[in-house]
Amino acid sequence: MNKTTVCDLSTKKWLNLQESIAYLGFGSKGLFQEWRETGKLPYYKPGKIIIYKRTDLDKFIEGFKQGGFAQ
Repeated sequence: MNKTTVCDLSTKKWLNLQESIAYLGFGSKGLFQEWRETGKLPYYKPGKIIIYKRTDLDKFIEGFKQGGFAQ
């Protein structure tokens, strides 16, 4: 019997790397590592695992906003 667990990532407060990539819809382990090492993306490390706060991911992406609503 296969069990499938479905989780709404938009309601989770803390996301691991795979969940963070799925939440943003793009990325890779290397890209997230670059963002961490350059201080662009905050992260948390309780022990050996690295996790990201969903609201930090939202703020991070909002920083790349381009253009506007010109008419």
